[in-house]
Amino acid sequence: MIAKVLLNRLLPGLLAAFVSFRYGLGIYAWRVSNGLEKPRYTVVEALGKGVELRRYDEYTVAEVTFKKPETMKSATSQGFRKVAGYIFGKNRAKGRGAAASKKMAMTAPVRMALKGDLSPDKALNEVKVSFVMAANETTSTLPVPLDAGVRVQKIPAHYMAAVAFNGAPPSEAKVEAKRNLVNMQLAARNLRAKKNSETLVYGYHDPFITPNILRKNEVGVVVDAPE
Repeated sequence: MIAKVLLNRLLPGLLAAFVSFRYGLGIYAWRVSNGLEKPRYTVVEALGKGVELRRYDEYTVAEVTFKKPETMKSATSQGFRKVAGYIFGKNRAKGRGAAASKKMAMTAPVRMALKGDLSPDKALNEVKVSFVMAANETTSTLPVPLDAGVRVQKIPAHYMAAVAFNGAPPSEAKVEAKRNLVNMQLAARNLRAKKNSETLVYGYHDPFITPNILRKNEVGVVVDAPE
């Protein structure tokens, strides 16, 4: 009886302490992610409804490709593990006398490039998952992946129209709605996505620790250079 009374008194305090710790950890993770290196870009124009037209500088990525994945989520999860493995040491450094492997700094965002129909009853043709490499790294300086599925490649300078939003990692339906919004704003300015353009999904924060209300996501498309 005494134990039950004590438990009833202690439980609210323990729960409050846990919630406080959980959100404190989440805010810390959010701040750390906000400080990570990101690709450099310039906002060319605000198109409306939160959509921006940007010009990105060239950068390098480590990427994994999945053909006809079961879901976007499953491809993202597998791809994240593979590319994270590469940057955390599953690689072979280049150069005579180089270390056996090389660990690299985390950057943001995690990129997903989607090809195919995003409708719930359709299957995607392809999902690419990639991490952006630090600006001081190039395809010639980056180590060789030990996982044959990981490729290091250069992303050339390009224009991109994107919209940012907060929340959990988006579903295919959410991504489709945001892409439609981007396309509408492009059409209103007589701009257009590149032919056969992939749908790009960027995640700037981890999906586990950072509270969803603070997580930043973006959906966008590569755009033909404005005249």
